[in-house]
Amino acid sequence: MSSPLSVILTQNKLTGENFNDWKRNLLIVLNFEKHSFVLTQPRPPTPAIDAPDRDFVALERWDNSNLSAMCYIRASMSNVLQKQHEEHQTARQKVGTPIKEHMMKVMAYLSEAQTNGAEIDYATQLVIVFQTLSNDFDLFQASYNLNRKEMSLTELMKELQAFENIFKGSGSKAEEK
Repeated sequence: MSSPLSVILTQNKLTGENFNDWKRNLLIVLNFEKHSFVLTQPRPPTPAIDAPDRDFVALERWDNSNLSAMCYIRASMSNVLQKQHEEHQTARQKVGTPIKEHMMKVMAYLSEAQTNGAEIDYATQLVIVFQTLSNDFDLFQASYNLNRKEMSLTELMKELQAFENIFKGSGSKAEEK
């Protein structure tokens, strides 16, 4: 790790029980290194051959920052967690992936973390879910934040599915992607 702040991650590796502290420290480092945007922004589409250079530069910047962020994340995990997550390229929902499939995957990850001793409160689980959704669900997230309706992750998945079905039926960008 090249950042002077990366010592924070070396000294505070994710063990499963310290997720909130680890995440806070990780965000400090990723913000300092200007890589945190890959956690909230989807990968730009591959530009057409005749696209402007700025499109290729944006894609290369995202890919490089994503690689750096993954390295920081993996290097700051215990060896057991590193092994479990070595195949993951990104945790964000892939465009076009049905929300049910994505939510089942996220819920399985959360369940696995809790089985391994992590204590992840409901608010943090929601943050994790919302940060992994594609931008197609920004409107849903805004509505959820305004209404603050308490529901289980399974109920949230059903609400997200209903939202997805409404927007697919209306010819939104969710359908176009």
